[in-house]
Amino acid sequence: MNPDTTTRNKHNAEMDALVENCEKEALHLSGKVQQFGGAFFIDSESLQVTAASSNLAHFIQLSPSELVGCPVKSLDWLPLSLLYNLGSKAGDRAYAFNEPLNDKVLNFRSHRSDEGILIEIESSVANVSQRQYLQLRSSILPTIEQHWEDKDFWEQLIAALDEFLPCERILLYRFNELWSGEVVAEKVIEGAPKYLGLKFPASDIPAIARQMYYENPSRYIASSATPPADFLNQAEQPLNLTYSDLRSVSPIHGEYMQNMGVATSFSIPIIQTGKLWGIVSCHNSIESHIDAQLRHQAEMLVKYFSMVYSTHKSKKRLQLLTSLDEKVGAITHKLRLKDDQATQAFLEDVKQDFTACGAAIFINGKWFFSDDDGYDTKQLKRIDKVFQSDTSDVILHTQDIRQYTGLETVDPENVRGVMLIRMNYELAKARLYIFRQPEAQITHWAGKPEKDVNEQGMLSPRASFERWSEIDGEQSLPWTKRDILFSKKLRASLIRTLTR
Repeated sequence: MNPDTTTRNKHNAEMDALVENCEKEALHLSGKVQQFGGAFFIDSESLQVTAASSNLAHFIQLSPSELVGCPVKSLDWLPLSLLYNLGSKAGDRAYAFNEPLNDKVLNFRSHRSDEGILIEIESSVANVSQRQYLQLRSSILPTIEQHWEDKDFWEQLIAALDEFLPCERILLYRFNELWSGEVVAEKVIEGAPKYLGLKFPASDIPAIARQMYYENPSRYIASSATPPADFLNQAEQPLNLTYSDLRSVSPIHGEYMQNMGVATSFSIPIIQTGKLWGIVSCHNSIESHIDAQLRHQAEMLVKYFSMVYSTHKSKKRLQLLTSLDEKVGAITHKLRLKDDQATQAFLEDVKQDFTACGAAIFINGKWFFSDDDGYDTKQLKRIDKVFQSDTSDVILHTQDIRQYTGLETVDPENVRGVMLIRMNYELAKARLYIFRQPEAQITHWAGKPEKDVNEQGMLSPRASFERWSEIDGEQSLPWTKRDILFSKKLRASLIRTLTR
């Protein structure tokens, strides 16, 4: 093996190991909270306060040592709605906004966990209008006369949030199947860097962080640089802060934010069909507090958007299914004529509908090709032999045919991406191949998607987020969800047509 290749593989393995360690970081067991709020924990068995953050006196004029050990019934200043309105499942929440206490006005929040109830307290810093929220909520729903595409929904959500959130940048970040993501909508103040259209690698939001986004309505970081507050805790184990809004910031993420020029961030997950689809992220370059009630309204607005957008996507999918059914019916009808000219016309339609450079079908013991130069029977039989030996699915597809053993030297000019649609696994049965050429694909990243290793042997977030373009001309265009769905419908129609 080439020494350079050996060194590169070793480096990649070491980086993979470091990324895996980051994925295992126990973010929920930090045992600390951010300083913009205080917190205490009520044990579900003893109904006593068993832990309290060191900064609580700033909010309720009680020190942690005075509060820890108190039975919950003695906390006559605690809004009862936090307990009575709290659900029984882990992650359930209750709120009490603008509650007067001593000389302060406070926002309270309660969170249910398996061990008990976490109470969080913040200062109230804004007058929040319910009327404005209802008006903004209606703005993210198109009227009967309007026809919105995906981009319209995204941009309208960003515009609605910008009406009441005090942020310099609000962006919508959409994940792909491999968990890297792209900024698909953005509103930003003049002079600030723009990220619209740029992509971020999956390692920027590791799996443990994505899981916590899925489990919580938002994530608010008031300061990327301020040290957190500790807990006075009767238990030996740190508190589980999975559902805490005050949970302290991972040092790596704090450094990441500072490198990005972000002092305060507020992020809200977008859930579609039970999965994390994307994130709305709000940034400020200087530390600024976003009131708890404002954050709650933003959470509700994004949740409403998720419902509206899901309905839109369902309608689009129904339209796509109808369109594909019509297309499939039209092109497979030509095979019923059972002559060479009709088969040729069928292949030309397949080539066009899949945005391919060529197609071939084996039918009635004979190969037929679309009208393209460069596809000979000898090469096709070589491809067919390899693909037929792969019985993992009736439909196979790849962006790079050279990944298959035995096809490493296939003509790179004409064949790179391949899709096989077969009726069944019998070698003599009809099967359809669709080909794509290699095509340059340009990915615009927000900074080079690589991380450095610091002196302690830990991953260090990249320092630059300036636009960095990566060009890959080795593969074909990817086979989209639409392509896969189309191939399944085409296969079903071919089976009906060819068995008549």
